Amino acid sequence: MDKQDIGLKIHIVSRQIKRKMDTVVNKYNLTGVQSAILGYIYKKSKKGLVYAKDIEKDFDMRRATATGILQLMEKQGLIKREKENADARLKSIKLTEKALEIQKEIEKVIKESEKNLRKDLSEKEIKEFLRILSKMSKNIN
Repeated sequence: MDKQDIGLKIHIVSRQIKRKMDTVVNKYNLTGVQSAILGYIYKKSKKGLVYAKDIEKDFDMRRATATGILQLMEKQGLIKREKENADARLKSIKLTEKALEIQKEIEKVIKESEKNLRKDLSEKEIKEFLRILSKMSKNIN
């Protein structure tokens, strides 16, 4: 492995984070993506309604992928979709009580993981790293 292979290093760290999260969310019969979507809906719903198109856009996923994940989450009793009066075609996504309880547990683990990721890094290093990651993301697209 070439020490300068940025893509591979990002992939390795991403897999490590995924493995850690999967260990936690598996006990709730969730995947890492489902738990991320759960957190997203939780945060975004505090500011307003959440729709499937928001998830597609913000997670950079195809419509069919988002639909499949949301259908499974609905079947698992984690979300409910409700028609909005303004446009019957649009259904907002809301978390169930079951999902809210799970979200609290997952959020604790995320905070701990984030703390571990930031350990031994200065605020300046973190800002620079995030700036560089953002630039790399734009370069790929």
